[in-house]
Parts: sequence; C-alpha cells; structure tokens
Amino acid sequence: MQIRLPRLRRPAVTVFGAAIFGALLAGAGPQLPTMLDRPSCTETVMKAVSSDRPVTGTYTCFDNTMQLGLQSVGVDSDSAFATRIGQNGDYRFLHKTEDGGYAYEYDRPTTPHDKVTGAVVALGLPETSADMRGGKLGAALSVRRDIRGAWAELSGQTQNAESRLYTLYVGADGKITAIK
Repeated sequence: MQIRLPRLRRPAVTVFGAAIFGALLAGAGPQLPTMLDRPSCTETVMKAVSSDRPVTGTYTCFDNTMQLGLQSVGVDSDSAFATRIGQNGDYRFLHKTEDGGYAYEYDRPTTPHDKVTGAVVALGLPETSADMRGGKLGAALSVRRDIRGAWAELSGQTQNAESRLYTLYVGADGKITAIK
C-alpha cells in the first residue's frame, strides 16, 4: 500500500514563511507576559483619562481612599470623571516598574487636527487629482510629494503633543491604590 504525501511545489515560500513566523515569535514573545499581566482597572482608568466621554467602571476601579480623594475634587461617578479629568488623547503601556506599578505614557495633542487629511495634503493628492481632472498630466506628475511630512502627520509629530507619565499602583483586590 502506498500513501501519497502532498509535495510542496514552492519550498522557498515555506522557508520564507517560517523565517517570518520565527522573527515575529522572537519579537512578540517577550512582550506577551507583560501584556497578560496588566490589570483591567489600569487600562480602564487610562482609557477614561484619554477620553472626554464616560468609561463604564472607572470610578469603581479606585479603592476607598482614592475615591474619597476624588470626591474632594468633585468626582463621584464615571461621568464626573469624564468631565473633570478626561481629555482626548492617546495612551500606551510602557512597562511594569520594579516596585509593582504600571507605567503609562499619555499624549494630549495641543494642536489637534485630522492626521489622515494632513498626510493626504502632504502627499499632494488634492493638487494631483485637480490636475488630472483638468487634463494636465505633466503638472500632475510634477506635484511635490512630501513623504516625511506625511509620516510626521500620521505619527502625530505635528500634533504638538504634551506627554505625561503616569504610574498606577494596584492593590491585592485589583483596585488602584495610588497614582504617581
């Protein structure tokens, strides 16, 4: 009895795919324990800090002493947190500190605008399409395309962001006990 095994017609594709998978695993592998270790309350609070809309569960993520402190400044619910503290911005997790805190970077744009529209304008697409509609092929090909400017728009460098670093400390019950 003979069993025919499928033969790969393109072993180079298989080898190349395996190399990409190995590189992805080597790059992302060390980050997985850190991603899985973050408590949900830290993410909820940072989501609420970076939004002017109420985020459900924000106020209950703080322990009793932190809630008393928040009440002293007029924050006693998720909606009050959004109106008094929340501002539109972007946050990202940096790392877990040696003393058990979770460090986040928060960027708030001081001159906010649409990143995609800025990139489209930097690439000269409006002028190119206007020239193409007018039948000016030579003018359409000679429009200046600023790739660095487009990248600066997409990466947020032109937003003039104000950055802050927050370290959130979580107690045994999963609630936030301190913020530095």
